[in-house]
Amino acid sequence: MSKILISLYVLATSFALVALKYGSKAGAPLSFVNHKLLFNINLYTILGIGFYGISFLVYMYLISKYDLGYIIPLTAAFIYVLIFVASYFVFHEVFTTTKIVGIGLIIVGLVFLNFKK
Repeated sequence: MSKILISLYVLATSFALVALKYGSKAGAPLSFVNHKLLFNINLYTILGIGFYGISFLVYMYLISKYDLGYIIPLTAAFIYVLIFVASYFVFHEVFTTTKIVGIGLIIVGLVFLNFKK
C-alpha cells in the first residue's frame, strides 16, 4: 500500500508541476495591470491545481503514517528525477552534464536512503 501511495503522490505532484508550467506558456496565471488583478487561467492551470490538491491529500496521509526523515527525501528525489525527464520530453529542455551528475547523485542518495540497518 505504501508503494502505491508514494507513487500516487510523486505522479500527482509531477503532473501538477508539468501542467502548471505548460499552462503558464500563455503568460502568468495572475497579473496586475492598471491597478487590476487579472486572471489568466486555462485548462492546464486548472489541471495543475487539481493534481496539487490530490498530491496534498496523499502527502498529508504519508507524513502522518511514515517517518518524516524518510518519506520527504524519498518522494522529493523521485519527483526531481521525474521532472527532469518530463522537462526534456515535454519542454525540450537541455540535459547538461551538471544536471545529469546531479540526478545521478540523487539516485545514489536514494540507494543509501533505502539501505537497511
